[in-house]
Amino acid sequence: MNEEKAIEVIDLKKIYYLDGVEIQALRGITFSVNKGEYVSVTGPSGSGKSTLMHLLGCLDKPTSGQVLINGRNTAELSDGELAAMRNKEIGFVFQAFNLLPRATALKNVELPLIYKGLPAKKRRDLALKALEEVGLKDRVYHLPSQLSGGQQQRVAIARALVTNPSIILADEPTGNLDTSAGSEILRILRDLNRKGITIVLVTHEEYVSRQAQRIIKLLDGKIISDEKIGTSIFS
Repeated sequence: MNEEKAIEVIDLKKIYYLDGVEIQALRGITFSVNKGEYVSVTGPSGSGKSTLMHLLGCLDKPTSGQVLINGRNTAELSDGELAAMRNKEIGFVFQAFNLLPRATALKNVELPLIYKGLPAKKRRDLALKALEEVGLKDRVYHLPSQLSGGQQQRVAIARALVTNPSIILADEPTGNLDTSAGSEILRILRDLNRKGITIVLVTHEEYVSRQAQRIIKLLDGKIISDEKIGTSIFS
């Protein structure tokens, strides 16, 4: 039986030029992610992980090759269509949280809904629901500076969730957290995956990567292994 693809990557290449020097960040990689799958992408610094994540998230364009998101070729979409895809179909979670420092948790989570043009009450209701889902019902009016690192990352996850995306891209989501806070973030991501959300997580930490159902390892811009691991160590 053919499973539906959330993400398809076909012969993807990305070349940068730095001071006239050609840097091949990705050297023709091909893989796909099924809907509802949990995949980690790992590899040493400079292997192409973050470049790949930016291309999957429609934040950059490849030098050549294709990225298909839910069957749509991103190369064929206008800037407006790409922005709509990022806002509706993809949720982003970054290592640095990327929260607005002068906005409450509630306002930070509402932000993507403002871009969607939803009325104020609807934004508030959806943001409160997302914050409750990540266990922050009692922190909705706190500023980022009044929250721990783990709580800030949970706000970021709520912000990613609030538009009801089918895919979450998480780039080193535990990188700035201690072990306890990191484990809580991994639990939340695992629970979201169990609800049917496709997760692609970038990490250089083996214990984090092994919570996924599958590990793709990159080295020098190429896939060197693609392993299904079956059961997560966090199950």
